Amino acid sequence: MIEQNNLSQRKYYLDWLRVIAFYILIFFHVGMIFVPWSFHIKNNITLEWFETWMAFSNQWRLPLLFMISGMVIYYSMGKRSANGIIKERAKRLLIPLIFGMLVIVPPQIYYERISNGVQFANYFDFWKTVFNFVPYPEGGSLSWHHLWYVLYIFVYSIIGLPLFLYLRSDKSFKLRKNVNEFFVKYSNSIYLIIFPLLFFYYTLGSIFPTTHALIDDWYNHSVSFTIFILGFCISSFSGLWETIVAKRKQSLIMASVPGLFLILFVWGPTFYIMNEETIVFEIFYGLLKWVFIISWLFTILGYSKFILNKPSKLLTYTNESVYPLYILHQSIMIIFGYYIIHLDWNVYLKFWVIVLITFGGSFLFYELFIKRFNMMRLLFGMKSKKSKIKTASYKSAEDII
Repeated sequence: MIEQNNLSQRKYYLDWLRVIAFYILIFFHVGMIFVPWSFHIKNNITLEWFETWMAFSNQWRLPLLFMISGMVIYYSMGKRSANGIIKERAKRLLIPLIFGMLVIVPPQIYYERISNGVQFANYFDFWKTVFNFVPYPEGGSLSWHHLWYVLYIFVYSIIGLPLFLYLRSDKSFKLRKNVNEFFVKYSNSIYLIIFPLLFFYYTLGSIFPTTHALIDDWYNHSVSFTIFILGFCISSFSGLWETIVAKRKQSLIMASVPGLFLILFVWGPTFYIMNEETIVFEIFYGLLKWVFIISWLFTILGYSKFILNKPSKLLTYTNESVYPLYILHQSIMIIFGYYIIHLDWNVYLKFWVIVLITFGGSFLFYELFIKRFNMMRLLFGMKSKKSKIKTASYKSAEDII
């Protein structure tokens, strides 16, 4: 039978990691305005050293979210049937996605267009072009932009559903027992996941650069779906989870060596040790990159159970609000950021003002227009107020994202 104690006990460290990872995302998106990388709006002055912390965080922030989503879906499935899970996923993920594409995302495209010199009579003159249903960026205004993650989680949840249902059932008892014993006996085997990820990097990375466009994003799919499934397996196999916790110090050491090297010589604005166009560099970089990412993810998970496994009123509030804030934040950031970057201010002042306005504006909108109204809660992927049940277990579908 499935371990009921494991299912009923709230995993507060997963809640904290989920909130922290999404908040890091907001800092990262604001930072995109101030680095040379392609983005919707750009400050006239960019900061080279921003690229270091952004490149560092960019390696693991999304894998962490996909892994957490995989871990939490294990607890969130409850006793639902396959049809019940699909219905719940569509309600919590597809409705916010469609609403976001029609209402939340268009302002981002509007300000990108006018920053590039395209003229419109007013915003509503632009907004009606969304209903031409011509995809962005080929002249169209229909896009999921930062909400690609919501779509990918939905797709991965459906594709992985047969495996999820099997691992959650008593039919998998013998398999889970054998796998648990294997990881306890061969503890370093947890790092074997690096090899398929390396294979994807070497075979698909250069052919299919990340697009977030779903149909042509095969390298991104290969690694994101693998890490999503890894997250579910961590929750399914107690031996895997216990080994990750036991190996947290070793994982930290394994992450520190390649991480420090990459920060100093690849991600940092220092100097280059080799030509980045060579095959040798790609092989060397890929190895360091994925050793760092997996070791760092295991480090975060291993230590979080001891440091973050604590309930609090702040966690309850932020955990419920984080999904609506994720949906909202980039539009608020770009709307206000467009005007702020044109001010004659110090670049650091601009950055922090946009950060504060993005957080503050998102929380304010959440408090005034989302949290209190069931229709808005539905559009932003939250459960209705009267159907909310206080519980210690992962029965709320909004936890899955």
